Amino acid sequence: MVYYIRHGEMPESRHTYTGRDKLLREELFGLKAFDGEYSLLYHLYDPAEAESISREDKKEFIKINESMHRHIKTMKFKEDSDFFYGRMVLFLNDEISIGIVRPEKNADYYFRNAVADELFFVHNGSGEIISIFGRNKYRKGDFIFIPRGTTYKINISENSYFFFIVSKTHIKIPHRYLNEYGQIKEGCPYYDRDFNVPEFIAPETGVSEYNVKVDYGDYYMNIKRFYPLFDVAGWDGYLYPFTLNIDKMAPIVGKLHMPPPVHETFESDNFMVGSFLPRPFDFHEKSIPIPYYHNNINSDEIIFYSSGNFMSRRGIEAGSITLHVHGMIHGPQPGLLEKSIGQKGTDEVAIMVETYKELYATELTLKNEEKDYYLSWKK
Repeated sequence: MVYYIRHGEMPESRHTYTGRDKLLREELFGLKAFDGEYSLLYHLYDPAEAESISREDKKEFIKINESMHRHIKTMKFKEDSDFFYGRMVLFLNDEISIGIVRPEKNADYYFRNAVADELFFVHNGSGEIISIFGRNKYRKGDFIFIPRGTTYKINISENSYFFFIVSKTHIKIPHRYLNEYGQIKEGCPYYDRDFNVPEFIAPETGVSEYNVKVDYGDYYMNIKRFYPLFDVAGWDGYLYPFTLNIDKMAPIVGKLHMPPPVHETFESDNFMVGSFLPRPFDFHEKSIPIPYYHNNINSDEIIFYSSGNFMSRRGIEAGSITLHVHGMIHGPQPGLLEKSIGQKGTDEVAIMVETYKELYATELTLKNEEKDYYLSWKK
């Protein structure tokens, strides 16, 4: 997804072997069958080995079919379960789910999402993601991208709080950021060197019991095997987990107020992800720096507020999530437009998800939302 990486031991040519005394098992890890982004992984053991497989049904989410502006303060949510079972879905449609997770413990099993890419924003905490590709350390302010099909686990070293987006459509760098060779162009909010790619780790060996939970959306398949999952002696390619910290990013600013597409960080066919970061405001002598009123005619807008002063909203705090729906105009609350004139900059950090299909709230959202949030535009 970012650039070519090569780690560890592999044959000189694809689909060959180096010696009969050490025959590596080659795995194509790729999108769109054999036509999309891919990496080649070389295993010490058979990657398809399984001793038993069993199905585990998931709890069904009830979609609230009522379009309404909403606000939830998620910092009051308690730590719960592990990184996988503890995910609290607040908004979803058929292709995306959005929410938070505050794990209270590390899982004693491995995980693989078979149907969706996973993107996390680290609001607080630190630790590491260990996968078939190696080790990705994470810290506050990181985006963590995990492509579908990745077998991984997480080790939390400091209490962690994540905002997450799980998408059935592929999450990628915006196409307009890339030149014809796949490099990130000059003038974009980040560059290739800003991405942290997996640190290679020595392959595991020996026989034990390993359990992996494979997520198929509505259910899990639990696989038990006796050979290590992290047995990769080497790999190369373009598809792998990575992290990108917002401290590395350079917001685009202008003479007049810049619309949300300039804050775009990632894209998918059905949504975009933007990052609102500390930046100077517009430099026109009569500029109005606060966002103007807008009607999301064909999109719903989620904003996760991480830190700083959120100038266009009152009653917002770190960990707040707002949903502003299509068909209902929204913008600054009364008095904030006038107050913004003359301000020189902002220290806010917020993550926006703009979906091109309607989002539904879950029962968890309704139980915890600020009632009558829509009245916040009333004088």
